[in-house]
Amino acid sequence: MKKFYAIFFTALISIMILASCDQGPKPVEIGELKTYSDPATKFSIQYPSNWEQQSVAGSRFIAFSHDQVRRRFNQYDSQGFPGAKIDLIVLALDSTKTLDSVIASSKIFDPSLYETAPTTVDGVQGKKLSYSFELEDGMFNGLMIFATKDGGRATVLTLETFAGTYDIYKEKFDEIIASLKLAETPSQTIDTVFQTEEAEPPSLTLAERSGDGFTIGIPDNFGAENIGKSSGALKSWSFLGKRRGDSFIKIETFDASKNKDLKKIVEENKSFFGNGTPQKTTLGGKESYRIDYKPAAKVKGKVWFAISGDKLYRVVINWFADEEAAFLPPFEKSVQSFKFD
Repeated sequence: MKKFYAIFFTALISIMILASCDQGPKPVEIGELKTYSDPATKFSIQYPSNWEQQSVAGSRFIAFSHDQVRRRFNQYDSQGFPGAKIDLIVLALDSTKTLDSVIASSKIFDPSLYETAPTTVDGVQGKKLSYSFELEDGMFNGLMIFATKDGGRATVLTLETFAGTYDIYKEKFDEIIASLKLAETPSQTIDTVFQTEEAEPPSLTLAERSGDGFTIGIPDNFGAENIGKSSGALKSWSFLGKRRGDSFIKIETFDASKNKDLKKIVEENKSFFGNGTPQKTTLGGKESYRIDYKPAAKVKGKVWFAISGDKLYRVVINWFADEEAAFLPPFEKSVQSFKFD
């Protein structure tokens, strides 16, 4: 019996040692801070030089602590690699898009999770949203800062962390926030404002991504980005590459439990897409309507509407018209891969 207990406790200690050695992946620390300066709108921000980063001149700068964290932000997975992202977006303001409307559309989680407070950034009064909730591997924390320097461009800075890592990054995050210089309205329209030099067009090789009730193949050199959620949408998924900020794939879901007349829904929403003529087709094997439209002078778009269960699914592709040959084939291949679960 003594020999049995000796063997049992030796095995137990060995298991405890192995468990203590296997604590899973460690969050990437913030190394030396460098400064990114945007050539088009003059914003600048410090970022960790050892993090993965990409930029779209005039509209976006984003840094992820690790590539696996980038993938996790695709769906805000409840568990996975611990880490963070720093995301700066510049949006044009006008009579229909104000700083308050940008703040409202940026709330992609339950509105009750957000706390709003005034803040000062780059000497300008702005607003900040803080939010947090528990996931399977720890606390998720987010902070968004909104401000406009000249009323023509809104600067939105988002700092988000998984797995209770906010405290690890907080000190450096404070430095990064203090370093922020807000975007300015360009003095003239520059076509290259949305183009990153020498970045690759979308790949024809697709990587499967999943969402709420669907799967879709996305060009494997595209990342998941938060470019805002339409009013009334339940959830939103957006995918962009490094080459163009105006060329993307976006999927959104809406509540269709009280109205499943797809044709009527499309007719009621076509005004948001240039009042184009709906064309009956299929999406993921289900009845669908497609509208072709032009969201901007040199940008083309297509949008599909379909109902599955109690949800309306809306799939949008936008692409730069002058590079249609590079963007449209992989985007249409992506839509063709769309499947309902």
